[in-house]
Amino acid sequence: MAMIAVQLVLEQLASLVAEETRFLGGVRGGIDELRDDLCSMKSFLQDAEERSESDEGLRAWVKQVRDVAYDAEDILEEFMLRFAPSHGSGFIHFLRKTYRSTCKLSARHRLAAHLQSIKARVKAISERRNAFSLNRIDMPSTSSAAVEKWHDPRIASLYLDEADVVGIENPKHLLVSWLVEGEEKLSISKSFASTELLRVALQGFLVTANEPVPDNLQSMTDVQLIDALRKYLWRRRYVIVLDDVWDVNAWEKIKYAFPDCNCGSRIIFTTRISNLAESIENTSHVYDLQALPENEAWTLFCKKAFRGEPKAVCPPELEEMSRDILRKCEGLPLAIVAIGGLLSKKKNQGLEWKKVRDCLATELKSNNELGSLRRILQLSYDNLPYYLKQCYLYLSVFPEDYLIKRMKLIRLWIVERFVEEKQGFTMEEVAEEYLNELVNRSLIQVVEMNHFNRVKTCRVHDLMREIIQLKSREESLVMIANGTRISKNEKVRRLSIHENSEEVQSELRFPYLWSFLLFSLHHSFEHGFRNYKLLRVLNLDRAPFSCFPPELVELIHLRYLSLRWTMIRELPESIRKLKYLEILDLKRSNVSSLPSGITQLTCLCQLRNYGHSFQSSLFFPDTLGMRVPSGIGRLTSLQKLGSVEVNEDYESVRELGKLTQLRRLGILKLREEQGMDLCYTLERLKHLTAMYLVSLNKTDFLQLDSISSPPKYLQCIYLKCSLSALPGWIASLQYISKLVLQYSNLKSDPLKALQKLPSLVVLELRQAYAGEELWCDRGGFSKLKKLGLHELERLQRIRIAKGSMPGLERLDITACTVLETVPDGIENLKNIEDLVLWHMPSTFIKTIERSRGEDFWRVQHITTITRIYKGWGRWVSQTLM
Repeated sequence: MAMIAVQLVLEQLASLVAEETRFLGGVRGGIDELRDDLCSMKSFLQDAEERSESDEGLRAWVKQVRDVAYDAEDILEEFMLRFAPSHGSGFIHFLRKTYRSTCKLSARHRLAAHLQSIKARVKAISERRNAFSLNRIDMPSTSSAAVEKWHDPRIASLYLDEADVVGIENPKHLLVSWLVEGEEKLSISKSFASTELLRVALQGFLVTANEPVPDNLQSMTDVQLIDALRKYLWRRRYVIVLDDVWDVNAWEKIKYAFPDCNCGSRIIFTTRISNLAESIENTSHVYDLQALPENEAWTLFCKKAFRGEPKAVCPPELEEMSRDILRKCEGLPLAIVAIGGLLSKKKNQGLEWKKVRDCLATELKSNNELGSLRRILQLSYDNLPYYLKQCYLYLSVFPEDYLIKRMKLIRLWIVERFVEEKQGFTMEEVAEEYLNELVNRSLIQVVEMNHFNRVKTCRVHDLMREIIQLKSREESLVMIANGTRISKNEKVRRLSIHENSEEVQSELRFPYLWSFLLFSLHHSFEHGFRNYKLLRVLNLDRAPFSCFPPELVELIHLRYLSLRWTMIRELPESIRKLKYLEILDLKRSNVSSLPSGITQLTCLCQLRNYGHSFQSSLFFPDTLGMRVPSGIGRLTSLQKLGSVEVNEDYESVRELGKLTQLRRLGILKLREEQGMDLCYTLERLKHLTAMYLVSLNKTDFLQLDSISSPPKYLQCIYLKCSLSALPGWIASLQYISKLVLQYSNLKSDPLKALQKLPSLVVLELRQAYAGEELWCDRGGFSKLKKLGLHELERLQRIRIAKGSMPGLERLDITACTVLETVPDGIENLKNIEDLVLWHMPSTFIKTIERSRGEDFWRVQHITTITRIYKGWGRWVSQTLM
């Protein structure tokens, strides 16, 4: 983490110098010297951080580097904000400029003094590195700290008594079947050392077959070893196991040594990286290791924790505590065995077990009994590239069992400056790559995927969470307020409130705090934010505010401000002071109108505010947005804006066309006469990927046919308005993956017009069609996974030709009151898993009942059929299949 801290300071220094600013004055030389010293120090940091795990002195040195880098970042950021040139004209501006110049002169002297102090600390720390014989590494790469020498616990598994093994019967049978059955070709199911591995493999085969080992085995080159192995294995049937592979290149370097002779040979890979198997050619099977089921996990736990008890039975007084501890293991056999073994030595005393349950993180850090577990769990972290380590440790800000939303996490990573720029990609796209890599390395658990195969929500395994909380505190990355004592001498940079904390409520100051994240619903803000002058990230979701805290506008370093789900009704005009704000999230707050000062926040990338209410529909909410002031077009850095309630004048719509960097846009209360202005605006938003358009009244027609050149990268469209016909350009969108039409009241069958869209995954028609029949031709909707047909009041029949919608997984039908039965052809949809029927008449339901329904045969292959209807004043869910 010190590596990353130094890198961020170097980037700041480079940015400062690149400005060629006159206001650097006499400190330019000091800045150049500091940059050179830090560059030199950085080249030794990778080696230092890798070795610091086992060297107390080196760990202290790395901490000193990190602390001085953080302090330098504070000074430089303040300098950049205070000394940035102002713009304007006129006499008043001249007076202000003169006054500021006088103030800046003394401030420049203070900066020079601070820089001198930082430089002296850097020089002293740099000189102390000589005591550790550090190696210079100029390019950061994946850590090799994991190579620390320690007993490999896998060896013990070779000698386990079969009676001690739990939960492997089904996986064992499956793996054996893959090995002995199937095609005769060489197959790979799924984990290196090039020359040494080839040498060991050749020697192992020859010794097993009682054949002579070449005298020059130790000096053979890779090519010679590959030739020898190919010659020996040709026309032989063999099994190779490559354990714990971390890199696909490992296989690429040795694969030619193992010929595929159609003799039924097999190669087995084990790996911690889930997408590695798919990246290896000719993969036949992939087995994802599953957590133990609850009953088998309990059996294993009792065998280890109560090995001294008759039949290894848990005493009744310890059962509740035991199950709490077992829950933290989440079915991970390694954890169950290690923690169960530790508890077996606690003499079954309730207080001893309570300490383990309540302080598992401390036990993992200090108890030698859990040393192997800690090292194995940390191995995956140690092997991360340097740029992912801080992202992973940052997950400790989220409370236990918190479902982390993908976009929330991505936004936070970006404003924390954890995401590196990558040419041709947005920062959000790079951040999502980071997230996917952590998922593929099994360090993040996916809770829910959306229909586009993207992570929707995720979490961290409880034991890994304990480890990263410890690590993030050691690295001064995050402090968690959950009853843990916070030292007054601790330089807290990021504070996450999980529980109401008396220390945070008190006058305890956090003058160095960069990030404040609130996850407690009962936190009081008696002392406000006056102690947090350096704050950059402020997450106040669900905070008990009814009005905007006035001191927030003095936090001039703020990049991120989230007031989601608060009762705040308006923002002050002085919001203009937050001129470096990048993300303002007001989603589901009570703010309905923005002040004119918002137009001065030219760094804003995201401005989000919308809510929902069920006033005009039982099934689909109305969207509530915000009114924006004239001049919103000045915010040319905006990439996300929604949802905007436009005025009657044409300029309010046309001004949005100036925001040419927009990726997502929501516009509400559009009027019929604004159709041409809307088309004018949309044609100028070339980067738009998602748009949400809602008319003032659902009967208002929006004329969208005038768009001659729509944004070509559109992926998601919501149209909530009447349409005389479906705009022709929609059918030309190559990347559209989600389309929602509501109130369209189309006369022509929309399925006919949309079925050739090559990327469409989700289609919803809500009061969108006034016809009696929907028809999908053979081969239509090749990528569709979810289809929703809602409140189509005249719809009587649906026909789906065989060979269409081959990937459909879910079909929702809502309040189609005259629909006679399920779609003709639904029996051919082999991948459908869910059929959800909302508020459908009983005559329709009877046609698919198991006992007497004439169309039951059409739906009997569907995994789950759910009926949702209104009963006794509330919605009732009934599972039919």
